[in-house]
Amino acid sequence: MTKINLIMMLLPFVFMVHEYEEIIMFRRWIDRNREELKKRYPKIESFFTRRGTFDYSTSTFAVGTAHEFILISVVSFCSVWTGEYQWWFAALTGYSVHLLIHIAQWIVYQKYVPVIITSLLTLPYCIYAFVEFAKSSILSPSRMFVWAVIGIVLTILSLFSAFFCMGRVQRWEKKNK
Repeated sequence: MTKINLIMMLLPFVFMVHEYEEIIMFRRWIDRNREELKKRYPKIESFFTRRGTFDYSTSTFAVGTAHEFILISVVSFCSVWTGEYQWWFAALTGYSVHLLIHIAQWIVYQKYVPVIITSLLTLPYCIYAFVEFAKSSILSPSRMFVWAVIGIVLTILSLFSAFFCMGRVQRWEKKNK
């Protein structure tokens, strides 16, 4: 296995290390910080409240994470298997932007948010992966830019799909209590 293939195969593992912090801490953090969120960011809190996001159980949240994990794993494995590395690069970019958004959340909130520890721990992997991928010359800089944009767009679209699944699970959980 080449160095770049190993880096590529690590993405699902790195992704899940980060997601475990979100899964484990999300519910408890929301319960403890909801009132402060309402006071400091009423429009954002209202937006998520209307959508039921703050009511998600840990298992519901884990379904959304599993959705994203399956996608990132399939992309990573298929990219290595077929040699179509641009898809993996798109996934890496989407994940990296995801981390940067979490870091921005932490900076704005100025307190612990249930994503920051693993965002800071896994960001160096992303930087290293970008550097090694660029050194490998698999894609030209212009193609890297195009696939980065594609990755960001696909990540946003996959989040809609994940939240759709989470909403279904949440309704099913409420109905079967």
